Amino acid sequence: MRAPLLIAALIAFALAATAPGATGSTITPGQLTVGISLPSDGFEVGVVKGSQVLYAQGFDIDLAKALAKRLNYPAPVFVQSRFDRLYSSGPKPWDLAIAQITITSRRALTADFTRPYLRADQGVLVSQTVSRVPKTLAALRALRICALSKSTGADAASSVIAPVKTVGLVGNVSTLMLDLQTGRCQAVVYDAPTLGVLKARTPERYGPFIGVLRTGEKYGIALPKGSDLLPLVDAALGRLVADGTIGRLQRKWLTTDVSKLPVLG
Repeated sequence: MRAPLLIAALIAFALAATAPGATGSTITPGQLTVGISLPSDGFEVGVVKGSQVLYAQGFDIDLAKALAKRLNYPAPVFVQSRFDRLYSSGPKPWDLAIAQITITSRRALTADFTRPYLRADQGVLVSQTVSRVPKTLAALRALRICALSKSTGADAASSVIAPVKTVGLVGNVSTLMLDLQTGRCQAVVYDAPTLGVLKARTPERYGPFIGVLRTGEKYGIALPKGSDLLPLVDAALGRLVADGTIGRLQRKWLTTDVSKLPVLG
C-alpha cells in the first residue's frame, strides 16, 4: 500500500506546485488582492463603493493584471484605500499596493518596496483664472499653491517653491483639480504624468502646464513589512520591465511627453 500512497503524494505535490499562486502567502489563497487609490487620471480611474472597486482602468490597473499573470494568479481583486494607508504600518486587506507610490526612506520604514518601475517628477499646472502666467519659481511663490496631502508633491511645493502663503493641502485628487479649475488654487503641484493626461484630455478646464520640479522620483510597489511575496513580486516586475510591458503601458496610458516641459528652477 505504500507505493500507491507515495505516488498519490507526488501527484498532489506536482499539482500544488503548478496551481495558480502556489508560491508566497496571499490573504485569500489563489488570489492576488491589490490596494489602489482612485482616482488618478492615466493611472487608475473607475467606480468604487466604499472600499469595493466596481470598475477600474489605467496604467496601474493593467500593471497589476500583468503582474498577476506573471505570478500565475487569475485577474487581481482591487481594494480602494486612502493613499497614505497604502504604505503605512499595520495589517492590510491587500497583498500589495500600486498607486504611483514614490519610494522614500520614510515610507520604507513602514512598508517594503519592490525595485522601481517608473521615474517621474512633480509638475506644476496653473489655473485658467491666473492672468499673468508664471514662468519662474519666483513668480510662482506669490500664488496660492495646492498639493495632495501627505504626498511628495506637497513636500516639493513647500521646499522647492516655498510660496509666500502656506501650501494648501487637499485630501484627494478630484478635489485638488476642482479647486484648480474654480480658482480656489492658482496652481497645483502633483505627479507630472497625471497632470499631463488631465491637461491633454480637458484643456479647457485648466491653464498652462508650465513645467516640472526635478524631483527624480521612482515609483515602486508597496507590500506590508515582512511579506514573503516581495522577492516573487520584485522578480516578476523586473521581467515586465525587461520585456517592454512597462514601456507599452506608458505609451498606452500616459499621453503627454513631460520630458519636453521646462524645468522650473
